[in-house]
Amino acid sequence: MLDGARILVQIPAYRDPQLVHTLDSVFEQAANPDRLRVSVCWQCAPRDRLPHRYADMPGLRIDRVDYRDSRGANWARRRAQRQWRDEPYSLIIDSHLRFARHWDRKLIAMLEGLKSMGVKRPALTCYPPDFDPQTYPVGRSQVPMKIYKEAYIDGVLAHFAGFELPLWRWLKAPIPAQFMALGFLFTEGRFNRDVPFDPNVYFFGDEITTGLRAYCHGYDLFHPHRVLAWHAYDRSTRRCHWEDHATWRARDLRSFVRVRRILSGHAYRDYPLGMRRSIAGYERWIGMPLLLTQSR
Repeated sequence: MLDGARILVQIPAYRDPQLVHTLDSVFEQAANPDRLRVSVCWQCAPRDRLPHRYADMPGLRIDRVDYRDSRGANWARRRAQRQWRDEPYSLIIDSHLRFARHWDRKLIAMLEGLKSMGVKRPALTCYPPDFDPQTYPVGRSQVPMKIYKEAYIDGVLAHFAGFELPLWRWLKAPIPAQFMALGFLFTEGRFNRDVPFDPNVYFFGDEITTGLRAYCHGYDLFHPHRVLAWHAYDRSTRRCHWEDHATWRARDLRSFVRVRRILSGHAYRDYPLGMRRSIAGYERWIGMPLLLTQSR
């Protein structure tokens, strides 16, 4: 695909004051901002407003939702994903990021480089390095990150962490990854058709179930070998869904039942597992079970 091809950028944003700065960075740091189409599911208060410059901006679609009606991050991701209109590429991100210069050109070059090496369905994903919104760009790291398993939650492989990639300066291309991050995921646009986000998965379990489904659909995950974005991990800078919704725990419990079923091989009609590869194959690839024995 030629440099400058269209990208659909998908952003779920929940009462996040960093959304405006993320949008600024998306457009200002892009090599080809006119080739971007940005879909935001903005879960906000009725009184909230975006700056006037975004009111009628070409290429930006704001799906405004009263935050009290929100059903969680994956629900919002699915709403944003539905705006795919056959763009060749898609970038799924959180609403509290900053971008490196010409991030779009570099991501396309990395993805197409992998395809030229015979990878049929590559996907670039990572937990970007941290940044402080109060001091950015001071202190931002240039060391790319790798995702590792951190913990099982009630017997489910559902908690991950990012650590600096060793020997990164010597890397010439993205490296194979085991796990998917939904705060930064770049791949071909057909991913939106192949792997629709499951709105019934609430929080923990969203990345492992989506990563498994992508693997079973034939996607291979890679970590970028250079830093292309930074992520604000401090949740005190924004509201979280569970802080506003008294019923979140019941929703989370229902979601976890669903996560277990997906990881056990149950395929939901609208959110299929994929037939190209198996769950057993994914477990061999990551070197650990998705579910501990007593949870199966």
